[in-house]
Amino acid sequence: MARVRKDILKMSNPWDPTVLWYARAVREMQKRPIKDPTSWRYLAAIHGFDSQLWQQHGYLQAGEALPSAADQNTYWRQCQHQSWYFMPWHRGYLAAFEAIVLAEIVKLGGPADWALPYWNYSDGANAKARDLPTCFQSKTLPDGGANPLWLAQRYGWNNQPNHITLRPETVQLTALKDAQFIGTANGIPPGYGGPQTPFWHGGGNSGGLENLPHNPVHTNIGGRNGLMSDPDLAGLDPVFWIHHSNIDRLWQVWLNRNPGHKNPSNDNWLEGPVNRKFAMPRPNGSGYTFVAKDMLNTQAPNLNYVYQDVSDPLGGASRVAQRMQTLAAIHPDTAAANTMANNPKTELLGANAAAIKLGNNTVHAQMQLDDDAKNKVLSSFQASQAAARQFKAQPDAAPQEPDRVFLSLENIRCKVDGGTFNVYVGLPQGADPAQHPQNLAGTIALFGARKASLAEHGGNGVSQTLEITDIVDRMCQSQTLDTAPMGVQLVPVSDIEDDDEVTIGRISVYRHGQ
Repeated sequence: MARVRKDILKMSNPWDPTVLWYARAVREMQKRPIKDPTSWRYLAAIHGFDSQLWQQHGYLQAGEALPSAADQNTYWRQCQHQSWYFMPWHRGYLAAFEAIVLAEIVKLGGPADWALPYWNYSDGANAKARDLPTCFQSKTLPDGGANPLWLAQRYGWNNQPNHITLRPETVQLTALKDAQFIGTANGIPPGYGGPQTPFWHGGGNSGGLENLPHNPVHTNIGGRNGLMSDPDLAGLDPVFWIHHSNIDRLWQVWLNRNPGHKNPSNDNWLEGPVNRKFAMPRPNGSGYTFVAKDMLNTQAPNLNYVYQDVSDPLGGASRVAQRMQTLAAIHPDTAAANTMANNPKTELLGANAAAIKLGNNTVHAQMQLDDDAKNKVLSSFQASQAAARQFKAQPDAAPQEPDRVFLSLENIRCKVDGGTFNVYVGLPQGADPAQHPQNLAGTIALFGARKASLAEHGGNGVSQTLEITDIVDRMCQSQTLDTAPMGVQLVPVSDIEDDDEVTIGRISVYRHGQ
C-alpha cells in the first residue's frame, strides 16, 4: 500500500509522531560527514553547492574533505529551475531524500510507512496556514533537547525571524488555471511547468508554479541572506523539504482539476534530459539515474506515495470562463468553451526605455504602447465583448476569447538573493498601491537570480512573466488603455540593500492573440 504524505497543519498536534520522527532522522543525518551520500549536507548539495557560501554560513570548514570530483559532477548542483524539468527533477530529488530519511527512521525504531509531510500554506480555510509550522520555530524538542528543525538563518521577508508568516499574495494558486504545461522561451505564456530546455542552469523564464507560490515562499522564509533564499543553500533548511512536498502535490492537483491538463508527451521530455541524466543516492550509498517519465506515477514502486488531499482549491474555476463571465455576465458553463483560436501570435506592445535599479523604495516605470498593437487589443476586446452579449441572448455561436496581455520583467540580476517585490500596473496618479489590490499584477522573488547573474551560468539573470489580462480588460472597459503610457510600480516588500545591486534589464508588455 502506498505511503501517505500528510498535511502538517492537519496533524493532531505540532509534534505529531510524523514530525518527531523527521526531527530524529534529521539529527542523525546532520552528524554524518559531507562525503557520506546519506548525510544532510551531501543531500543539500545535490540541489546546489557553493563552497564560499557554505563556509560563510558555517556548513563547511576550510579544508574539509569533500566527495571526489567525479561524484560531485554526477550528483551535486543538479537543481532544475526555469525549465520544464522543474517538477520531475524535484519529485525525484524528494523521493531520494524521503527514502534516506525513512531508512534512518526505521533504524531508529520508527514506522516503516513514514512519509514526508507537506505544508499547505494556501489553505484558505485555515487562518494560520501561512504561519511557519511550530516545529520549525521552536528551538527545542518536547523533551527539551535541541531541535534540529530549527535554524537561525531564517530571517523572513520582514526581518522578524522569531515569527515568520508568509505574505498572502505569495501563496496564491492562480497558476493552477494555466491550461498548458509547456511554456514558451520568452514566457508568453509561461505554462504551468516551464519552458523546454536541456539539463539547465542558465536562468531565463520560469513556469507558473515556479513563479508562484514556489519562489516567493523561498524568499519569504529566508529573507535577505537566509538559507531558503538561495538555491545553493536552500536544501540545508529542513523546511525546504515540506515546502517542496507541497509544490509536488500541486503538480498532482493541476493534473486532477481538469482533464485537459496533461504532462508533455514528447520524447524530449519523457526521456530527458539527454545531455545529462539525473542521478540520486540510495539509502545504502549506491546511486541510480532517472528521467522525467519515471516520475509520472507517484504510486509506482520507485515512488510509492499519495497525498492526503489533492482536491481542487479553486473549485473547478476556469480562467477563460471567469474572464468571459466578467466581460458579459454569461454563465461560466457556456463560457468554458470559449477558448482562444489556434496558433495565437505574440506581439510586443511596448517597453520601458532603460534598465532599472531596484532598492528599498518604490520604483516607477512607464511604457509607451505601440498604436497598431494596442488597437489590436482594443478591437479584440470589443469584438469579443459584443459577441459574448449576443451569445447570451442567442447562443448559436460561442464568442472567442480576446487577446491576453502579459508583463515581462526581463534579465533580473542581483548579487544577493532574497528580495521580494509586488508589481502594480495602471495605478491612478498618486495612488497608494495597498489601496488598489485589483492593480496588483503579481509578485517577483529573487530566488536564483544571484546564481543566474554569474557568468558561468549565462550571466543573464532570471526573467518573470506576469499575466495582466484582467487589469487590461478593466482599462479597455474604462477606455483608459489608450489615454496615456502604461505605468508600472515595483514595491519592495522585503529588506533590500544598495549593494544587492538588483536590476531589471527591461520591462515589456506583450499581446497574445490573433
